[in-house]
Amino acid sequence: MSGQPKVSVIIPSYNYALYLPESIGSIMDQKFTDWECIVIDDGSTDNSREVVERLCEKDNRIKYVLQSNSGPTVARNHGLKLAKGEFIQFLDADDKLESNKLEKQLAIFNQQKEIDIVYSGVKYFESSNPSKLYDSMDLKSGPWMKNLSGAGDIMIMELLSRNIMVISSPLVRKTVFEKFGYMNEVLQYNEDWELWARFAINNAKFYFDNSVDTRAIVRVHKSYSTDNFKMYSHGLKACFMINEKVSGRKYRKIMIPKINYHMRIIDEKLIKLLEQNKENAIENALQVYNQTGVKRYLTYSKLFGKCPVWFCYLYSRFLFIANKLKNVIVYA
Repeated sequence: MSGQPKVSVIIPSYNYALYLPESIGSIMDQKFTDWECIVIDDGSTDNSREVVERLCEKDNRIKYVLQSNSGPTVARNHGLKLAKGEFIQFLDADDKLESNKLEKQLAIFNQQKEIDIVYSGVKYFESSNPSKLYDSMDLKSGPWMKNLSGAGDIMIMELLSRNIMVISSPLVRKTVFEKFGYMNEVLQYNEDWELWARFAINNAKFYFDNSVDTRAIVRVHKSYSTDNFKMYSHGLKACFMINEKVSGRKYRKIMIPKINYHMRIIDEKLIKLLEQNKENAIENALQVYNQTGVKRYLTYSKLFGKCPVWFCYLYSRFLFIANKLKNVIVYA
C-alpha cells in the first residue's frame, strides 16, 4: 500500500444506521484494498455513530466524521475536503458497489491516462428482496443509461439533455474537482447533474465501463416520490446554472425548453396548491422566487392573495404559451 490511500470513498449519511453496514460492507468487500472510507454523518439522530465506530474498530481505513445537519451536498463537499485519495468514489449510505468496481476502473485509468471520469452501469433493488435486481427505479422499465464515452460536444449535448448516471456510478480523479469545483451547495436536488454537466463543459473526458461486477447497486425506497415540489424548483435552479455556462445556439436549444418544462411543472403544482391551501401556495411561490430569482413567482405570490384560482391558472397558461412562442421564433 502507498502512504496515502489511492481511493477516497465518501458516504454522506443521515439516519441510515440500518443500512450503513451493507453500504460500508460493499467497500470492505472490494478486491482493491488501498482505500479510505469517509462517512460524513449529517447530524443523525439514530445510532449511526455507534454503528460506524464499531466498523472503525474493525477496519482503520474507515473514518467517522460528524457535522451539523446541512444536507448531502454539503456532506459530500466536506468529505472531498478531507479526502486524501487520488480518486473519489461517492456512495449513498443505503446503496452498494459491486466488488470489482474500484479494481477494474482503476485499471482503466492506468491504461488511459487522459481519462478523468470512469462511470459504471446501475442496478436497483428492494430491501425486501436484495438479490433481485432491476434496470430502473420504477422496477419495470429497461436500462436507461447510455454507454457513452468521450469529451467535448458528445458529452455536453447528452448531459445538457439529462443526467446520465447515478451518484455512485463514477470514479473520478480528484484533480477534476480541484480544477472545476465541488458540488454547488445551493442545490439539494440535481446537484450531481449540474456537477457532471460542468465537468463536461470544461472538457473532462468520460469513459463508460460496462465490465462485469462494477455496477452501482441502488436501493429503492417505497416512500420515494418523483412528485416532489422542491425537486423541480432545485431542478430549475440547476438548469439556470448550466445555461449560464454554455454559449451557442445548439446548446441553448436544449436548455431553454428544459427551463420552460421545469417552470410549467412548478406552475401546475402551485395552482394545485392554490386550490387546496392559499397560504401554502403563496409560501411556495416565494420559496421558488428566493431560490431561482424568477420574477414570475414573486408575481404569483401577490396574485394568489388577490385573484381567484381560474385567473391565476389562465395567467400561468398565458406565460407558458408566450414563452413557447418566443422560443419557437428564436430557436427555430
